[in-house]
This record gives sequence, C-alpha cells and structure tokens, in this order.
Amino acid sequence: MQVPYSWIKELVDVDWEPQALADRLTIAGEETEIEEPFAGQFEHILVGHVAELEKIENSDHLKKAMVDTGNGLVPVVCGAPNVAPGQKVVFAEVGAVLHGGMEIKPVKLRGVQSQGMICSERELGLTDDHSGIIVLDPDAPVGTPILAYLGLKDHIIKLDLTPNRSDLLSVFGVARDIACLCGKKVRRPVYKLTESKEKAAELATVSIDDPDACPRYAARMIKNIKIGPSPWWIKKKLIMSGMRPISNVVDITNLVMLETGHPLHAFDFDKLERKEILVRRAKDGELFTTLDGVEHRLTPEVLMITDGNKGIAAAGVMGGLDSEVTDATTTVLLEAAYFNPVTIRRGRLHLGMTSESSVRFEKGADPNMVPNAADRAAFLLQKYAGGEVLKGLIDCYPKKIKPLKVQFRPERANAILGTKLTPKRMHTILKGLDFGLTETKTPKVEVPTFRPDVTREIDLIEEIARIEGLDNIPTSDRNIGPLLTKAREDDLFRDRVRATLTAQGYDEIYGVGLADAPLMKLLTGDQPQLEILNPIAEDLAIMQNDIIYALMKAVGHNLAHRNLNLRLFEVGKAFSPENEFMQIGLAVTGKTDDHWYDKGREFEFYDVKGAIDALCASSRIPELTYATEAHLPFVPECSFTLKLGDHKVGRAGRMHDKTAKRFDIKQPVFIAVLDFAAMFAVRVPLEAYKPLPRFPAAPRDLAVIVDETVRVGDMLDTIRELGGTWLEQLDVFDLYRGKQIGENKKSLAFAMVYRSAERSLENEEVNGVQEKIADELKKRFNAEIREG
Repeated sequence: MQVPYSWIKELVDVDWEPQALADRLTIAGEETEIEEPFAGQFEHILVGHVAELEKIENSDHLKKAMVDTGNGLVPVVCGAPNVAPGQKVVFAEVGAVLHGGMEIKPVKLRGVQSQGMICSERELGLTDDHSGIIVLDPDAPVGTPILAYLGLKDHIIKLDLTPNRSDLLSVFGVARDIACLCGKKVRRPVYKLTESKEKAAELATVSIDDPDACPRYAARMIKNIKIGPSPWWIKKKLIMSGMRPISNVVDITNLVMLETGHPLHAFDFDKLERKEILVRRAKDGELFTTLDGVEHRLTPEVLMITDGNKGIAAAGVMGGLDSEVTDATTTVLLEAAYFNPVTIRRGRLHLGMTSESSVRFEKGADPNMVPNAADRAAFLLQKYAGGEVLKGLIDCYPKKIKPLKVQFRPERANAILGTKLTPKRMHTILKGLDFGLTETKTPKVEVPTFRPDVTREIDLIEEIARIEGLDNIPTSDRNIGPLLTKAREDDLFRDRVRATLTAQGYDEIYGVGLADAPLMKLLTGDQPQLEILNPIAEDLAIMQNDIIYALMKAVGHNLAHRNLNLRLFEVGKAFSPENEFMQIGLAVTGKTDDHWYDKGREFEFYDVKGAIDALCASSRIPELTYATEAHLPFVPECSFTLKLGDHKVGRAGRMHDKTAKRFDIKQPVFIAVLDFAAMFAVRVPLEAYKPLPRFPAAPRDLAVIVDETVRVGDMLDTIRELGGTWLEQLDVFDLYRGKQIGENKKSLAFAMVYRSAERSLENEEVNGVQEKIADELKKRFNAEIREG
C-alpha cells in the first residue's frame, strides 16, 4: 500500500515530517518507507503561456506557437489538435529530458525553428494519454516549475503490511492510525449527494443465490454519464498511489477504493441483457471473458456476477469484457458489495490472476462500508461525469454482519504489558481507532467490522501496545506475567535427546513426513497406512507410518551426493489412520573419520547401541535390554527388540541389503527406532542430592571365554543378580575373537566395582562374591575363566 504524504495531510493535521511519520508507523507495527518518485525529474519543464499561434504552410496539422516562459517568447512547433492561443501549458525547454530519455534540442521543422516542446501526459510519464497536450488552469503562474505546480514534489508513504491489517489497504485506514498516534482527528471529505425523482429499484433488481459467498450486494444507478478525462487532482492521487488513470468513471471507482478500502465496479447498464443483477456460482464449464480479453472455463469455485443470464464479472476479481464501460456508455450500474474472503481467494486462484479488488476482498473488506463507498462514488460521478443519480441504493443484505463485542479489562492489559497506563488512556486509544466502548460494570469493546483481525481481549491489548509505542513498553530481565508459560516436560526431553545425540556426533535431519506406499511397505509390512486424498506426487501419496522411512531416504540422498560416512538422527512424527506419534530414529553407515594416529573403522551395530546408552544415561532412563527378535527390514542375525523390563520401547538392527538397494544404498546401514512416549514415561526422577561415598570401592576384573552363541546381556544379568547391592558398577570393557581362543569362541572382559554404603568391604568378602559369579558363569554358560 502506498499513499502520498499530501493526501494524509488533507485528512490529518499531522506535524511530523515524512521520515518521522514513517518511523512512528514502523514502531506501531506498520513497516514503512518513504520515497520521492519524481525527485530529480522534470528539470527545465515549466508552466508556459501560448501567446501566439499560427498555421505552418504546407502542413495540415503543424502550428507555430510563441510560448511565454516568463523569460521571453520561445518559438515551438506543435501538432496537438487541442492547442489554442491563450492556454497555459506544460513547456519543456531545450535541455529537458522527457519520459523515455528523449532530450529536447533545437530543431527546424518545415523551415520553422522549434526550441522546446509543449507536452502531453505521456511525454511526462504520468499516463499513456497522448491525444492532446496538457491544458492547465488559466491562473497557472507562468514560469513555475511544473513539478511544484502539479503537486508532484511529494513524498510517498509505502507500507509493507502484515496479512491481518486489511484496514490499512485504504487511505482512511492509514489516516486513522496516524491520527490516533498524534492525538488528532481524521477530516473525512464532506459531500451532499443529490438524487433524482426516478427510483433506482424500478430500473434494476439485485438478488443473491449464495449469501455465504456474498453476504451483501448493493447498486447505484447513474444516468446521462459523459465519459471523459478526470480532473487533475484525481489523476494525481491515482498516479502517486501507483495506479494508472483511465477515464473519469474508472478513475472515480479506483479513487474511492483507495479512500475507503472498498472495491467498486461500474457496469455499462445498457449492455446487460436482463436488467437485473444475480449473484451465483459459476456453472461447471461455463465460459467467461475477463476485461483483459482472456477467456476462462469456470467451475463452481468462481462466484459470478450475472445479468440474470450470462456472467458480467468474476466477483471481487475482475469485470467482464462484454459489460465494460466505454466512451459510448451513458448509464452505469455501480456495484458495491462484500464477498467472503475464502470465496474470492478460490476464485482468483482458479482464474490465475490477482487484482487490487481481489487483494482487498481476500484480506477482508468492511461489509458495512458498502453504502458509504457507493454514495461517495455516485457523488463524484455526478460532479465530474455529469451523471444523474437515481433515487435510492438497491441494497441486498440477507446476512447482516454486526460488530463483535469483546470483554476488556484495563488491569489485565497492564499486567500483560508491564505498564501503568490509566483506563482513560486505554479508552482514548481505542476510541481513536474507532472502537466503541460500553459503560458497564464489565466493560466491553465494540470491534468495528473493518477490523476482522480483532476477536479477543489480547488483540485489543496489542492495539494499545502499538499505539502507545512498543518502545515505551518497559523491558524486563526475567520472564514474568500472566502470559509466561512453563516449558513442557516433553519439550525439555526432546531438547535433551537432540543435545545428547548431537554430542555423540550425529547430525539431525528433518523429514517431510510423506512417503511412497510400496517402499513404506518394504519397511513396515502390513502396518496400516494413512493415505493422502490429494497427493502432490504418486511417490508421496501416504504419511509415513514409521520414522525409519525418513532415515532411509536421508541416507540414500546423502550417499547419492558422495557423503558416504553418516550418523543421522531425527525426532519426528509417524502416522497411522487413527493417530500420530513421536519417534526417535538413528542411522549409521560408512566408517569413522581417519586420524593421524589411526585409520577409521567401519561403523557397526555397537555404534548405534552406544548412542542409545548415552541417551539413556543423560535422560535418566534405566539401561535397556536387547532381545533377539526378527523385524521385517533387518537381517535375522542383527535384529533386536529394545526393552525396559517387559515393555518394548523400540527396535534396532542392520538393514537388509535388498531393502537398502531400493533406497539406492549399497553399503551396510544400522538403524534404531525408539518410541518417544515410552522413553519419556520411564525416566527416573532426578535425585536432589546424593552424598559422596564414605567408604572405599573395591574394583575387580573378570575375563571369560564362551561360545559365540552366548548372549552378553544374559551374562550381565547373572552378574548383577549375584553381585547384589554391593555391585555398584558393571561394564564390558573388552571383546576378543581370534585363533588363540578357538573357532566360534569369544573372550569377554568385565569390570566390576563393589562398595558398601555402611562399611569398608574386606577382600575376602569381595573375592567370595567374585568366586560365586565365576562358578555360576561356568554352570550356566559353560564359561572358561581366564586367569591372570
């Protein structure tokens, strides 16, 4: 949205200079910049007076004019049909540079010397009109620079609006905020509309088939219109607001749209087959040609304005070619309506176009501005197009939209903002923004219908904050107040998971959640899939029912880009037809980094297990057990269910090579998937204080040789069982396979730490426990104890 500073000055008695005004609007939440669009232009272009005019021999249209510039008479050859003696004109002297880069130089035409040019609007770059020269008012001072005389030495206020502030898509809306900021009132244009005795309702009717899509449609009838150019003040406002002047009728509807924020449309009434307006949905396959000459095949997504038979406009987007106002138009039906924002968005997306009207309707126009906008435009058409305004506004308003009332508590506003504003100051701000106030025990604010974004008390508090000035809101060095929300425990756990896995050297990924159904079935079998009704692609037709899909896609993508050594994780969602759930996924492939002292080794399953152990330790989760169990995507010899007691919390293993190849992966991949909710639920409460040990520890080692088939987890359980309360810590610190111990054998070394909380343990006591453990390992697992 852009507004000339001079237009704001007409409406508000503001003392701020343009840049100061822009800064104040920005602080109020409306990012604003200032531009001077014509700065440095129109040098050597001034007001001239055609003192003499005579025809040039041997030419049917060229004339020689003597132009008074205030510094003498200058000869000029002019071919404009409307040039006449005594006129005040726009004169470009020698040395002037016109729009398009043409420099004025002395020339001789038909033997006549020409030392300048009398300009049209197109030569100045104001409009595309070059049918004749610009004729100024008779009292225009000769010699005045044209930039100053035309009022183009102005600043443009350019606002980068947020989507919710549809009220600022009007000059009145911008002026309202400025007036409230500086404590002034808006001076709206004052006019008196004169109506003829003939009733508009006797000439045309209005009906609405779909009141949800079009809650209100009104029309004014204006006869005896004379199409012509607009007065300069209208053209200037349009030009400075970034719009192109066309004709008085079109310019006036655009001017009122800029003023009020409410789009209007003028139809050539004589071109309507039936003298009625019917608002309905387009028929499937209906053809319609818009003003730009493009034919569209419509669907019911598009709301149509019709003459009871054929479409004459795509509601809120663009008019139709067959009902366009032309130079021959004499009777105009002026539309002022309110359309549902969603309806307009869908319609303009189908048509593939955006207009000034659709932007305003889509963001939310004011349904109760309709009569004011229609009357304002009718008055201007009466004054500048000679129109006869018929009596009455034809207003079809089946679903009246009333202002919303919202409870407002000044004390809560101060509590949230940390301010000490008085209720009177808050009420002054709200009244300045045209909010109504009810004087009751529990005050309520009546929200005007031009502010559809304000629906709650917190929205009113925001309005007070931005007008009072966000720079005036006290700062705080701590989180306090009624809006402070304590961090959720599951969010803190998620952050802990991310921090721990990142510290373990893993990189976090973010999957899109969409998946290819056949590939998903390879990973999860017959697990139910959630299908997407309108998928963007065939291979993204379902929501992933397990995070393992995102991990495999990420691994395949990285390998395709020659990133071969990966440790990845994601904390994300998976979906079933009934619900969605969080999972923690890990994937490793490739090898560790090379170092100066050692070469990297291939990743193995224990790298995943180590990361899970670190996660459990940092999150106060008891140690998980790994039970051998077949899972669809994993090879049988490396496929585990992760348990905590009898509860399953996840699965892990090595991806089957055939499955990996479907994801373009040709190297081993180890995967683990954990149930986020289950892991979160089993965390052990944090101990506030644990005293330091009073008695010394008794460390011991135990090395054994067992068959390859013996599970280490079972041996650990046995050691813990026999170690009892004295066994403070137990770790596996060595695993060996080799010729020295024989085929299908493995050597394991355990480190134990014994300690009593009540007394110092004797060597004999600790050794006795060690002997019991060794005997039981021999008995249960046929273990051979390694001495030394």
